[in-house]
Amino acid sequence: MNRNFPFSHKLLLKSLSAVLGATILTAAPLELSSTAYAASSTNSSQVQAWQTNKAYSEGDIVSHQGKIYEAKWWSYNSRPDAKVTNEWDTSWKLLKDNNEDTTPPTAPTNLVSTEQSSTFVTLTWTASTDNVAISHYDVLRNGAKVGSTIAKTFTDYELEADTGYQYVIRAVDTSGNYTDSSAISAATKGGAVVDIGVGESRVLTDAQISQLWNGINPAFLPDAAAAEVQAAIPKAEYETTFPLRYGTPEWDAKAKGNYYYKPNQTDYYSYDNLVSAVREIANIKYKEVVREGYPNVKQIYRLDKQAKTETLLFQAPDFNDASHSSLPKLTRIVDFGSFLSEGSSNDRKRELAGFLANIAHETGGGWSTAPGGELRWALFFNEELDFVNTDKIGYVDEDNLFWKPVPGKSYHGRGPIQLSWNYNYGLISSIVYRDPSVLLNDPDKITADGKLGFITGLLFWMTPQEPKPSNHDIMTGQWTPTAEQSAKGLVPGFGATIMVINGGQEANLPETADPVRRRVAHYRDLTTRMGANIDGEKLDTAGMQPF
Repeated sequence: MNRNFPFSHKLLLKSLSAVLGATILTAAPLELSSTAYAASSTNSSQVQAWQTNKAYSEGDIVSHQGKIYEAKWWSYNSRPDAKVTNEWDTSWKLLKDNNEDTTPPTAPTNLVSTEQSSTFVTLTWTASTDNVAISHYDVLRNGAKVGSTIAKTFTDYELEADTGYQYVIRAVDTSGNYTDSSAISAATKGGAVVDIGVGESRVLTDAQISQLWNGINPAFLPDAAAAEVQAAIPKAEYETTFPLRYGTPEWDAKAKGNYYYKPNQTDYYSYDNLVSAVREIANIKYKEVVREGYPNVKQIYRLDKQAKTETLLFQAPDFNDASHSSLPKLTRIVDFGSFLSEGSSNDRKRELAGFLANIAHETGGGWSTAPGGELRWALFFNEELDFVNTDKIGYVDEDNLFWKPVPGKSYHGRGPIQLSWNYNYGLISSIVYRDPSVLLNDPDKITADGKLGFITGLLFWMTPQEPKPSNHDIMTGQWTPTAEQSAKGLVPGFGATIMVINGGQEANLPETADPVRRRVAHYRDLTTRMGANIDGEKLDTAGMQPF
C-alpha cells in the first residue's frame, strides 16, 4: 500500500459518496450570479427556469426557451423574450442562445461562366441547400468579395479586357454560416482578333488562348506526358523488347554487308529519343478551321503553349473568297499533349502499346525463323528500303502549290511511320519548326534525327484525317463510329488503327493472316509486358472495309 495514502482510493470515494451522494445526485437547478455564470460552463438545463410572479434582482441568471438571460435590474413578471424596440425596454440581457444554428449550407455547385465580353463575365451556379434557409450568395473574385445576390446568377462588370479571373460563390445562411463553391477561372475577351498572314506568329494573352484555343490543360504538359511513357514501359523493358534498334551495335552487327547498311549510325529509336519526342509534342496544339461543306478550304494553326505563340501555318487560297467567306467556320483542335494523358490507366498503356506495335511492324526486319524471334527485329529500319543508298526520287507532287517540292529532293518514306510526299513533309515541318522549308529542303533530317523521327510518327498518330479518326481517339475510347463506318464493320480497338494506317492493303484480314498477324503479335507482346488488359478488344481487321 502506498505510504503517502494510507487509505484505499476506493474506500475514500465510497466514504465521500455516503456523505454527499444524495446531494450530488439530486442537486436542484442553480441560481447563479452573472460572475458565477461567466466562470462556469453551465448550460440552460442547469440554470433555473424563469418563472412568472417571481421577482428577480440585478445579476440573476435564468433560462427561458433554450436561452440564458441575466437581469439588468430588479424585475417582476417581465418576460425575457418579450419583443421590444430597444434594449432599455427590457430588464433582461441575452447571454447565450443554445438554439443557435451552426450548420453551414451545402456548397454551390456547377459554377460556370456562361457569357464573357471584354468588360464583363456572367456566372451561373446550382443553388445550395440549408437546414434553415439560404440568406444570399457572395461572389468572390480573386479572393475578394465583389457583390451579393439572392439569385443563382451574377454578372461582374467593369473588368479589364484580355484578363483572366478566379471566381468563387459563397452560400450564406440566415445565421451567417457559409460554404464556398469550387473555384473556376473565367476570362474577358479582347475584342476582335487581328488576322495574321501565313507564316506569321503572334503572342497571345491568357484570355485569347482561352477564347481561341480552349485554354491550356495542365494535365497535358510535357512533364506529365513523359512520365506516362516511363510508367508504362521502363527503359530496361523497352530495350529488351527492341534489342536490334536501328543504329545500335546489335543492329550494326546484323545489318553490315547488306545493301541498306549505313555505317556510323546512332541509336535512332532509343528510349531517350522516344521520351524526348513525347515531351516536345506535348508543348504543341494544332488547329484546323474549315469552311462548312468544304473540307479542303481551311486554315491550319499551331500554338506553342510555353511561349503562348500562335502561328498560321496554312490557309487555302480561296478561304476568304466571296463564295466561302460567308460560310460558318468549323474548328477542330488537337492537343498533342493528350498522348497517353486521356482515358483510363489501362487505355494509356494500350495506346502506347498500339503506337509501338504499329511502328514496330512498319520498321521490322524479322521473319518467322529469325534468330531471337521475329518480334525482336522490330525498329530495324528507318527509311523505305527501295530508296536507301540510292539517288532515286519519289513521292513528289509537282501540282501542290503551297508545299512545293524542291528539285532533286525525294520525299519517300522516312521515320517510324514512313512519312511520304512533299505536302506531308511541308506540313510536319511547319508544325515542328513553324517553317515548311526546313524539311522540304532537307528531308534527310528525319533519318538523321531519331527524336524527329518519333515526332513525325506521333503527329501522324494524333491527327485525324477525314473521314478517319485519329488513332489516339480510337485507343482512348473517344471515337464512336458513324452509321456509315459501322456499316463497314469498323469498330473501336487496335484493329481500327491498322485501318487508319494501311486500311487499303490490310482490310478484312484475320489475326492469322499476314501482315496483320505481325502487327497484332507486337501488340499482344507489348500489352503483356505493360500489364494492359485487352480482353474483348477487336485486334484484327476481319470484316472491316476501308474508311
